[in-house]
Amino acid sequence: MQKAPAKTLWIAAALAALLAACGGGNGAEQAEPDAPLVAVVEAQPAAAAGAVRASGLIGFRREPQLAFNAPGVISSISVDSGDVVRRGQRLAVLRRTSGGANPNEAALARANAERDLARTQDLYERGFVSEARLEAARLAVERASDVSVLTAPADGIILRRAAEPAQTIAAGAPILVLGEAGSGLVARAPISSAEAARVRIGDAARVRVPALAADAFAARVSRVSAQSDAMTGAFEVEIEIASAPTLRSGMVAEVDIAAEAPANLSSALIVPTLALMDARADQGVVFVVDAQNIARRRAVRTAGVSQAGVLVLEGLAPGDRVISAGAAYVRDGETVRIAAGA
Repeated sequence: MQKAPAKTLWIAAALAALLAACGGGNGAEQAEPDAPLVAVVEAQPAAAAGAVRASGLIGFRREPQLAFNAPGVISSISVDSGDVVRRGQRLAVLRRTSGGANPNEAALARANAERDLARTQDLYERGFVSEARLEAARLAVERASDVSVLTAPADGIILRRAAEPAQTIAAGAPILVLGEAGSGLVARAPISSAEAARVRIGDAARVRVPALAADAFAARVSRVSAQSDAMTGAFEVEIEIASAPTLRSGMVAEVDIAAEAPANLSSALIVPTLALMDARADQGVVFVVDAQNIARRRAVRTAGVSQAGVLVLEGLAPGDRVISAGAAYVRDGETVRIAAGA
């Protein structure tokens, strides 16, 4: 069998190399096969401010913790989580352990308190004493008794039960958490300092709960916290929901607030929400991909979230290629593969 001339072998090798180069395909295939695969978008000028968007939790405006004002042993609890209660309804009974050491003195104190209550009740019915005086007499009887009764201070629903019968508790230890129905439902969500400067009490809002298929609920801003959270730097905004019978305390909600547009938005850029990492108040980090497909961390200052994405005030230039998906798997200075169509 004759061997192929050396010149023929060289030409075949050159053709093979040329075919491999011409059939390369997109940038994702040309990069190193073990490089992270990401999607990128170009930073674009923000056309409009849009709404302030945030995520938070649904809750009653007032959710008091109910407790006994004396230590003792719980005799009974007649309600559980989810039960609807009425104002004045008996919820729990406590056997006190802080009574006087002398049983005879304790019995005498109770008898005197009960007689005083009877006299005060008679005077109240005849119009000689106020209702406050009558309540004070009732409280004196309760304090002199070795049994305390916990009643509902308002109509509502039991959100949490924190104790059980036969349990020994200290004075003031929470027994039940009540959601007061009359106080209404609100959504509480953290927003950045830049967003807090734009939001005003009375601003219209929409509240949507992803767990429900219903449309968004009409709402309004009822409170903006005066101080930021010491840990996160965020301000809490409270959104009052007009009518939402299907909502429950603790549900996750998304809120859109029709806030005032920031004065410096003319120079803002827009990037996808998922592009922002390590967000804290109005600061964050994004990854920018250069011409050599090398990802670089870039600190940015933001002005909140619009319908289109995050509003960036500083740290980016128009046309910068920002990683919009896959940033969590990228390290600073690492070469990345750009997904087809990105």
